[in-house]
Parts: sequence; C-alpha cells; structure tokens
Amino acid sequence: MVTETSIEVHPLDPLSADELIRASSIASEHFGSPDSLRFLMVAALEPPKGSVNPPRSAEMVCIDTSSGLTTEVVVDLDTGRVTSVAERPDAQPPALFDEYDRAEAAIRSDEGWRSAMVGRGLNEVQIDLSFIHLWPTGNFGSEWETKHRILKGIVYLRDQPDDNAYGRPVEGLIAIVDLVDNRVLEVVDEPSPPPPTSSLRFDHDHSGPARDDLKQLDIVQSEGPSFNLQGHLLTWQKWQMRVSLHPREGLVLHQIGYEDGGQVRPICYRASLAEMVVPYGDASVGHYFKNAFDSGECGIGRLVNSLELGCDCLGEIAYMDGVVTDERGGARTIKNAICIHEEDAGLLWKHTYRHSDDRGMQSWSRRSRRLVVSTIATVDNYDYGFYWYFYQDGSWEHEVKATGIIQTMAIEDDDPQITRHRIAPQLAGMHHQHFLSFRLDMDVDGGPNTVYEVDTIPLPLGPKNPFYNTFTAQATPITEESQSGRVVDSTSARHWRIANDDRNNPIGESPAYVLTPGATVSMMADEKSLIAQRAAFARKQLWVTAYEPSERYPAGDYPAQSEPGQGMPSWTSANRPLRQADLVLWYTVGMNHIVRPEDWPVMPVQRAGFSMKPWGFFDRNPGLDVPQSDHCEHDHGHGSRNHAHQSSNGHA
Repeated sequence: MVTETSIEVHPLDPLSADELIRASSIASEHFGSPDSLRFLMVAALEPPKGSVNPPRSAEMVCIDTSSGLTTEVVVDLDTGRVTSVAERPDAQPPALFDEYDRAEAAIRSDEGWRSAMVGRGLNEVQIDLSFIHLWPTGNFGSEWETKHRILKGIVYLRDQPDDNAYGRPVEGLIAIVDLVDNRVLEVVDEPSPPPPTSSLRFDHDHSGPARDDLKQLDIVQSEGPSFNLQGHLLTWQKWQMRVSLHPREGLVLHQIGYEDGGQVRPICYRASLAEMVVPYGDASVGHYFKNAFDSGECGIGRLVNSLELGCDCLGEIAYMDGVVTDERGGARTIKNAICIHEEDAGLLWKHTYRHSDDRGMQSWSRRSRRLVVSTIATVDNYDYGFYWYFYQDGSWEHEVKATGIIQTMAIEDDDPQITRHRIAPQLAGMHHQHFLSFRLDMDVDGGPNTVYEVDTIPLPLGPKNPFYNTFTAQATPITEESQSGRVVDSTSARHWRIANDDRNNPIGESPAYVLTPGATVSMMADEKSLIAQRAAFARKQLWVTAYEPSERYPAGDYPAQSEPGQGMPSWTSANRPLRQADLVLWYTVGMNHIVRPEDWPVMPVQRAGFSMKPWGFFDRNPGLDVPQSDHCEHDHGHGSRNHAHQSSNGHA
C-alpha cells in the first residue's frame, strides 16, 4: 500500500483537522459559544482564480438548534478573524446527524405513532425493534413544509437488530417531525397492505453456500505504482491534478492538465459532483415525496466510506484521508476516503501489417493502462461509487456505480404494478431515476473557451451526394446562456466540443476537448411537477454558464424544502455571453431504474457516465510513446512470421 507524502499546504488543499477545529473555534467565539451552535459544513474557501498568496480561509454553514436559524460564516485563518456573516432565515440546510437521532427518538416516544403501530397488530417488542428511515420531505406547499424544519419517518419491521428491514415495510404510516421543537407534528396512517413476512437477509450466513471454483486473482506491481502523490498533488503518465474531499461534493479534482512538449497544458480547472437527485415515480402516500437531493440535502463528502484493500480497491493502492466536521466544532477523519490506483485497460492501439514479400505479418500494439481516483458514499439505502479514469492517450472519463438496497413497499397479491414491480412475495420496488450533475470548470489550453454542439448529419441528396452515402459533422456554437440547455441525441451522435478559439493547432484549428455522453435518460416527471421545477437542471443533459464563483450548486445552495426555480433557471436567465469566455459545463448523468427481481435483496452495480477526449488538442496520437509491454513478443522492428490463422492468448 502506498501512502501520501507530506508537503507544504497549497491554496486549493482542503482544511486539515487542526485548521477545521481552529476555524470552528473562531466562529464559535464570535457567536459567544452557545451550546446550541452546530457546524453542518466547514471547508476551505477556494481562492479566486489566479490569485497570488491568497489568505487561507474557511467557509462554514452553521445552525442554531434552538431556533433553526442558518448562518454562513467565513473565517480568515491567517488573522483569526471572522470576515463575513450572513444569516439565511429561509434556508434549510441538511439535517445534522444529531437531528436524525433526536427525530427517531421523538417518533418512538410519540403516543400517536405507537398507537398506530399497535393498531396494525404489532406488539411492544416489534415496535422497539422497528427501523425508522428518515427522509427529506421536499416542498409540496403544506404548512409543515413551508413553516417548519422537518423530516418524515417511514417504518420497517425487523425480527433481529441486523435484519434487512427493507424487506418488511409498514406501508402507509409516516411521522412528520419538527427538528427544532423535537416533536411529531403529524402521524399519517392510511389503510394499506400488511408487512411482508420475510426480511431476506443477504449477509454471508444467509446467502447460501459460496462458490468454490473461483481462483485467486492477484494484482502485483513489483516495482510499485507509476503515479506519484505529494500531498494532494497527483502526477501520472503526463497527467497532473490536485485531489481532495469536499464535505458536500465529495471527490474534487483541481487543475487537471497534461504534459505536452515539456509543458503542462491546462484542461479543466475544477471537476466535481455538484448535485444529485433521485425522483421516485410512485404516487402513494408513503412515497410521493421521495425526491432526495443526495448531495444538497445530505452531503456526499461527509457520507464517504473508509475504503478497504481487497474489498473496495484492488492492487497497489494509495489512500487519502478525508476530514469533515463532527458538527460540534471538532474534526472527524475518514480514513482511506479516497482510493488511487492503476489498472490494465485493455488495448491502447494496434496495427497488424501484411508484408508483400515472404516476411509474413508484422504487428505493433500497446496495452492501455488507466489511473483510477475514486470514492464510495453510502446515502441511506443506496451506495454510490464515483470513479475518475485517466488514460495514456489524453482522454478521461467519469463513471458512477450505483448499488445498495432499493426502496421497497408492501403490496397486495393482485397489485397492478404500474409504477412498481414485485421483487418478492407481497413486496415491490418503486420505479425511480438517478440524476447526477457534474460541474466541469473548463480551462482548455488555459482558456477562454467556446462550446460547440456537434451533430453528425447526412448531406442533401444531389450531385454532391450521388450515392446517397455522405455525411458531415455540423458544429454550432452555444453563444449565450438562454441556448445552453441541451439534450443528448443518439440519432446524430451528438457531442459537445470545448475549444480554445484563441489558439491554433498545427493544422490551423482550435485545440479542444470533446464531451461524449454515455448511457443516460430524460426525466420522466412532468415539467409541471414540483421535482422538475426544483431540480430543473435534470431536465436537460448539458448546461453552459459563464463562470461565477457563487454559482456552485445547480439546484441552489439549500435544496431541502426549497422553492422552485433556484439554481440553474435563475443563473441562465441572466443570458450572459458564452463565446470565448470563462465557462462552466454542467453535465447530467441520468440512470433509469425499472426495478427487477434481480435487484433484491441487494442490487448489482448499475453504471453510467461520460467521457472527455482530446480533439485537435494534440498534433498526433499522444499514446505513441507508451512503451511496449514486456510480455509482448512482436513489435521488435524486424517482423515476426505470424499468420492470419494463428491466435493470441491475450485479450484486449
């Protein structure tokens, strides 16, 4: 296992544990150190682009648990002073971990809730063993949602404390909890099917006999890995970037660049997950409000796992710890929060040539290797893996892997299953979608940049197309924000080219990178729905905005119980010019989940993502100088007497 090397703090580095504690202490003293003060987020305040010797500052979101008032604070760590305080009386930040605990306690002690459980034929032991899953509520205009800071608690049964409770939902019973007053505001109790009888555990002792024919697979790098990690600076195969963990966004990459001709050429200033939302498609009382903003309502960074060698990562690994607030002014270190390693990635390039004389065949090939930078976060029932891949040909990708346990509901045997699907007797999973918005602060060749939408189209029939077979790539610039909401179109192989039109490559064209969509999906909720209005970013796959430091989260800074229209709709209404400007791309990855029996009791990984490839950024294939594998017997310059009918034992 590789460990990171200590190095001087860089302005883009995250806060250390000592800095986080000091920032919280300065803010607490500013407010008179009240017992009710809690810290939801404490993070490094990123300096302005291009700033020289910027002050080391921390930004934080605080909440007074006695009043529910949210306050944003900025602290200058160099001087030890509070430099900014802004109250946000209408904002609802994510619930504190302590608020989740207090909300559960309030539900369990509420006479109305316990009476409803008894009314369903449950005894005290079953009630005490039950699992309460607390959900953000959205905003459907009710008094509770507009005037209170709340969570909704839905209930599942367990026979043992470690049962898979999602197998036994108590349908139609919801408790609405005020997080400031620590009391249940309302208990919704509607007639519904009885809970299923089986919990369907999936741990080792309950999953059946293990397969006995799986041979050991070892990933060995006898000379160690090819990457170098110094503090938060990561270099590998001409790639360079800074890696960190943000408490809300999770894994963040800064200053991504590629060395070309002895110079690191910028590509992307900052790349991160900016928001994600999971809208459910069932209208029943216990599920219509399930539209979780897992980043803005929960905080991906504070929910990342401590990764384990051989389980989450395999090979010669470098781990980076993450530091987040413990919500009371201290620091919580997440060991091994970020995993960095190399993988064989199949074939990089190959050509086999048949000589015209008796020398037979000669083949040239190179194997591809990729750098992987990843984290995994658990958000209640779902687990999300976030993987950035970097390749030796100058391309890079993002892949999200969704796994975990699906949301379930109890059904009758004759349920029509229109908006859900049966996965076990008396148990169904609701159809839903996942939308993840990635913020890409582009800096291709140092910027400024222009984004072109590129469609492949057939040429008109006629003299210039006599055989009806010609087609071309048509590039249309996105020149202002009102045009920037774009959708994927597989019929035209649509992609987006981010070009620096102030520079020319050797053939007189603008160096660029191309964003190519992977598998994705459109939002199924109607545009009139509240979730489509609150998560308007998810209605399109691509948005482009002019860089503005305060515009970081496309559903707004505080999506919990938010009003429609925040974030992206507000920003793009300014209609700022985009041609040769400092640009931010917002690409939304969509995942459709029509639930199937194979997703139960724990679902296999579902993948989605996008890729970024150079387009005229280099003057030739940048992977030509990758050395030949030691295991490759050909490509020695003299040719080998291979023949077309012979096969290789290797796999691409």
